Amino acid sequence: MKKNTIICISREFGSGGREVGQQLSKKLGIPFYDKEILARVAEESDMSEEFVKNHEENAVYSHINVPIGHRFPGVDTEEIMTPEKLFMIQAHVIHELAAENESCIFVGRCADQILKDDNQLLRVYIYASDMEDRIKRIKKNKHISQREALDRIAYKDRQRRDYYNFYTGHEWGKMENYDICLNTSVLSEEECVELLMKLAE
Repeated sequence: MKKNTIICISREFGSGGREVGQQLSKKLGIPFYDKEILARVAEESDMSEEFVKNHEENAVYSHINVPIGHRFPGVDTEEIMTPEKLFMIQAHVIHELAAENESCIFVGRCADQILKDDNQLLRVYIYASDMEDRIKRIKKNKHISQREALDRIAYKDRQRRDYYNFYTGHEWGKMENYDICLNTSVLSEEECVELLMKLAE
């Protein structure tokens, strides 16, 4: 594959995008970053991994609001961790990881826009046009009911869309924002991996 290739995968919940990224990582022999980013963000933000996990993919308006002009005795408001600050730390970590590795794969977390100036960036969007395919995958992986799977899909997709749109100014899932869009209702995960391997050559 080409040197210094960074592959950024955005995906619908239940589309198999994370699994494609993991398989691609093994085939190409390059690092894979998804939830692995949490530990590093936690370390650099001096917050617990649980805090970072609970606040990732939350748009700015989701945090507890502090009234303008309000002051807490003995508390420096500059030290309050806000979603904006957490996003900036996460962006910094993604830049660090991209610089540390000759090539690697990122899943989600706006990496495709954070690293948009990288010359060897491959931006991928993975979706499933058939809702039943997504439901089946989620029911199998999460061991939940059909209704719960549908609710989870609606919630996670909305969360990812709002987060991405807010912090990047671009529209999540819009074809023009990616180099390739892969439909896992038509292609198997293995076929997606093979196609991406060819693009990375």
